[in-house]
Amino acid sequence: MSNNSNGYLTAEELSIQNHLCMLPFGDASDDYSTDWTKEELKYYQHYIVEGNPIDTMFKAFIFNPIRVRENYFIHSMHTGLGKLARNNDWLQIIERLFMDDVNLDALHQNTKYGEKTDVWITIPYPNPLQERFGHVFGNNLNFVNDADRIKAVQWWIDCFMMRWEEKTNLHDKLVLRGFAWQRESINSGDEALVKASNEYIHKHQLLSIWPFNYGSSGCLTWKEFGYDAATANPNYYGNTEIDTNWITNTSVFAKHYHTGMQINYGKGATYNSTHIYDYLNLGLTNEFIENCLLLYQFHDQTMKQIYEEDFTAYIQIYSFIKNIYQEFRYPGITY
Repeated sequence: MSNNSNGYLTAEELSIQNHLCMLPFGDASDDYSTDWTKEELKYYQHYIVEGNPIDTMFKAFIFNPIRVRENYFIHSMHTGLGKLARNNDWLQIIERLFMDDVNLDALHQNTKYGEKTDVWITIPYPNPLQERFGHVFGNNLNFVNDADRIKAVQWWIDCFMMRWEEKTNLHDKLVLRGFAWQRESINSGDEALVKASNEYIHKHQLLSIWPFNYGSSGCLTWKEFGYDAATANPNYYGNTEIDTNWITNTSVFAKHYHTGMQINYGKGATYNSTHIYDYLNLGLTNEFIENCLLLYQFHDQTMKQIYEEDFTAYIQIYSFIKNIYQEFRYPGITY
């Protein structure tokens, strides 16, 4: 990482592609879908007009596992909704990521020859409530113990890397950049785990990134945990008590602590219909449209749905990625 600690963290200083897009991998809904198809991903990877790709869009993706089988949750946010994930769930993440015609293979097929797509993989979180994770190297791991949690993460990274190295057919278009940490805050019980995990990632000569919540535990000292990159989530969604000042406040924090930013666009009761434009407009005001590492999360919707249901938003997101965005005033809204 650059020694420069002034201003936003940039993709250039990390030698990675900017505008990372988070892809949830199996969600919490009853009709969840684990796998990303070529058809779904093309609306992320390409700017589509009248059904035809006319330009590139996102060139970097983070696969974030939530669950891969019914009622067994990997993501820590869903603890209590079902059963805790076990070793076979963690292995199934890898199996599904490398299936033919979906996920990594679909990204590869949608990437034109001569172009590159960056790939990041979120490490499944070893929940300390899981006392019976299953056998790893002959030992039944109990996540009450820090040593077992570290062992599980290192084992899983090795399993993933083994499959990645076998899949040489993906390497001409996909670039594995590294791993992301799943929890958006780091409490004292996770500090040793995080540091050990990042050290192990670096042994593979890969990068580690942390998408964190603005104001969460650990965000002030993110570099001390060994992360190469971090992006701040303002937690602004439009229909909560958190107003647009949080975007500005987060941008001030990001500049001071040399992190990137996150942009959220979702559907549901938490989100209003114009919150995406608050992010984009304030991206101009606070200058994170350029010279800032940006991570996007699309909650409870896909880019295909955005294209079909709100083409205006699709156009504006594209223009923001391309740094040609101009302040947008949504009709009927008083600013």
